[in-house]
Amino acid sequence: MSHNMGKVAMLVTNACAPDPRVLRQARWLVEAGHEVTVHAFDRRQEHPPLDEVDGVTVVRHHLGQHTYGASFATLRGLRQFRQSALRACEETTPDLVVCHDADTLPLARRLRKVGIATVFDMHDLRHTWAKIGAPNRLDRRLASRWLEQRTRQGLPHADLVVTTSGALSKGGHPGLQQQVEVWGRDAQVLENRPNDGSFRSATPDDIWRVACLGRVRDLATVDLVIQAISSMPEDQRPVLRWAGDGVAAEAARQRLAESGLEVEVEGAFAHDDLDRLHDGVDVAIALYDPRRGNIADGALPVRMFEAAVRGVPSVVNADVLMGELASKEGFGAACAWNDAEALVAALHNARSLAVPDGAGRMPEAMRAGWLEAIEGLLA
Repeated sequence: MSHNMGKVAMLVTNACAPDPRVLRQARWLVEAGHEVTVHAFDRRQEHPPLDEVDGVTVVRHHLGQHTYGASFATLRGLRQFRQSALRACEETTPDLVVCHDADTLPLARRLRKVGIATVFDMHDLRHTWAKIGAPNRLDRRLASRWLEQRTRQGLPHADLVVTTSGALSKGGHPGLQQQVEVWGRDAQVLENRPNDGSFRSATPDDIWRVACLGRVRDLATVDLVIQAISSMPEDQRPVLRWAGDGVAAEAARQRLAESGLEVEVEGAFAHDDLDRLHDGVDVAIALYDPRRGNIADGALPVRMFEAAVRGVPSVVNADVLMGELASKEGFGAACAWNDAEALVAALHNARSLAVPDGAGRMPEAMRAGWLEAIEGLLA
């Protein structure tokens, strides 16, 4: 389809080193003939200020050392980044700005005033993260409510809202699209599925092995996994591969070391390590505390898709959208949270699944629908 070449800016409050969702979208736009610049906030100033990745320009704003986490210092840093990104947009006058995540959404109103089209890409429900670790504390509840209000105030200023999940059927488990609808807007769904060419099939071996790969934000999952595997007869226990960084990673590794189980432990890993990390894995564990963050709201963690595209089945949360989708597409066994016995059964169920060809991949129709909506704003 013919279209005008557009100038697109994307704003993201991490260092984009890499942010797979942001770069995937940016690549699609470059392939379609547009010019894309990502403005990223490198809080620790540890990456080059200017980068090019597959034809995408990445500008990293270095604004002194800033922290991650829920503190006033973080909010101050985010405000500085928004001001810096706004100046950059005013100087380069893009046709379209994509605000990734709620932290950059407050800019939509200012950008539209100067005639720039805006997209809000909601990766997750930002306000639910404020409650992690202490969901009932008053200050966390207030922070959460404030963040939600701010998202709602920004929504009318976006020309298009995109999010990462939606209900599979009317009355089915809700996705983030349904939350946006509650807030009075329609949202287009673009799930966080890997693109063809970014993975290969896992190479099997003859060891019974399960893997837990990804950010470690709390100890609930590691405790549950240790409890489940320890309850199995010793000669039937799988080897546990565990990899990832995050606030609770150190403590989790400590518990694994003391568990008496056979473990293969690694720290932080890059996207390029995922092929190797899935080799020899019979079942991936993508289980999350549903009181935490977005699982109950219908988030679809990329972890289960990364396993599925490599031919590895997952154990996923039951009674939420991720469980419904993984079961429907045949690449996952759903499991009740915090039930070691159920987890043992789910590991065996998942192990017997043959993951269908093409499972977990980005459907062409979903990618094309997203591109069409974006190009509609560039026309």
